[in-house]
Amino acid sequence: MQPCANCGHPFDSAYCPSCGQKRVPPGIKLGEVISEFASGLFNVDAPILRTFREFLKGPGTLTRSFLAGKRASYTPPVRYFLFGIAYYFIMRWLLDWNPVDAAVQSTTGAPAIETPAMQVNHWMSNNVNLLLPLWLMMIALFDRLLFPRTALRWVERLVHYLFAAGTYLLAASTLLPLNKLWPTLQVLNFIIIFSIMIWASISLHKRSTWSVTKAVVMVPLSFWLYVLLSTVLVALMLGIPLGEVFVRPS
Repeated sequence: MQPCANCGHPFDSAYCPSCGQKRVPPGIKLGEVISEFASGLFNVDAPILRTFREFLKGPGTLTRSFLAGKRASYTPPVRYFLFGIAYYFIMRWLLDWNPVDAAVQSTTGAPAIETPAMQVNHWMSNNVNLLLPLWLMMIALFDRLLFPRTALRWVERLVHYLFAAGTYLLAASTLLPLNKLWPTLQVLNFIIIFSIMIWASISLHKRSTWSVTKAVVMVPLSFWLYVLLSTVLVALMLGIPLGEVFVRPS
């Protein structure tokens, strides 16, 4: 008998009787990583495609069903969001694509110059997984303040926008090959982001002209404040004077 690589319990079967882990050889192969990724997408215990589809059909309905206890039918919101982030970075790696460099190239026709502002932008782009939760917390707070009659706590609204962010990450990342071919289409990413987040807000609350107006204003305003706050925090962390980030060189 050989000891279990996970808990050390000796056994000679396919699965450890102590911790349940399958006997595996040391190391890992690319095929295993791809298999894990695919199983996370299609496994019935993690129905990501179903969650994606149901969110597009009715974001508010999905969130309320999840909060009411219908959990097994959907991917949990944090896992769904993290899967979207992972999918985004995998697509960037496969395409060798950077949104900051692509935006500069399509606007100026020249490669990006590593100015202090560009250093901040590159850091933000490469660490969006660390910064994006800040926007989701902010938009959940905005939602709580602007829609106080909706009987949901802040954390329940945060769950809703985790679903929304995961959905737009999956949608926008799938279209990244178009951005690679035609950099001017990068504006499509923002259209997808704002459309899904606004639709998420509208769907969560009672439909009225005033609610739609608040949602249309809330999403871009919260995003602008998120980018501003993130820029300041990253500049301070990197030790770059704010004047060099926000003031254009003459």
